[in-house]
Amino acid sequence: QNGGSCEDDPGGVVCTCAAGWDGALCGTNIDECSPNPCEHGGICSDLVGGFGCACVPGFEGPTCGVDIDECAAGPCENGGVCTDLPGGFVCACLAGFDGETCAANIDDCDPNPCQNGGTCSDLANGFTCDCSTGWGGNDCSINADDCDPNPCQNGGSCADAAGGVECTCASGWAGATCGENIDECVTEGQGGASVCVHGACTDLVDGFECACEDGWEGMVCDQ
Repeated sequence: QNGGSCEDDPGGVVCTCAAGWDGALCGTNIDECSPNPCEHGGICSDLVGGFGCACVPGFEGPTCGVDIDECAAGPCENGGVCTDLPGGFVCACLAGFDGETCAANIDDCDPNPCQNGGTCSDLANGFTCDCSTGWGGNDCSINADDCDPNPCQNGGSCADAAGGVECTCASGWAGATCGENIDECVTEGQGGASVCVHGACTDLVDGFECACEDGWEGMVCDQ
């Protein structure tokens, strides 16, 4: 049967079977899947005179014996180094990246490393901090010396404070940075009247000068 060739023999016949068949009359299909010729978990299908292998991912070839090089396609992103494995691959990621293919940028701002109210911006393998006024350093932990250079004008002395400065002004000057010349010509508590009772006043730095009207004299023209 099944394409076997027959030879007469005393008392019977002798069959020479075609490939894939067995038995006295070639009626038995040989199971080429026993034992399983498919490697690495491949599934065998018996055929007439042969077999076929359905390979699991990562392998190929007639018996699934060839390990596919998954690194050939360059699956590792962002500089990751690929190592081929049987049926797969693994990526060694550069610092700052994560995930199976190193595609995920690790959020270095979680948790926020910026202190004292600083705003964090994530970078590849790092971060930058936009510090609040008065603070400096990579993580805004350093109280910046806001007195260098001295912001206090006109001889004012500077004291550094968290988030700013405090100016102690020289005589005759006022304001946050001592930039306002105090008008000594104006008498406090008298509705802004001139200190020169009978004369014209000229404001000076930390002082004043009166030009008295005829008939008057004294520092404030009151004599």
